Amino acid sequence: MHFRTWQALVLVLCLLGGCSANYVFDDADYRPLGEPKVNTHDQ
Repeated sequence: MHFRTWQALVLVLCLLGGCSANYVFDDADYRPLGEPKVNTHDQ
């Protein structure tokens, strides 16, 4: 396999792996972009 072909293959795999990265994380602070965070003040 040529060196440039290997580089292109690694680049494509990294880009495809990054497409699903947002859906892998599962934590309490995750929220979709554009949704405002609600601030509550107890008085």
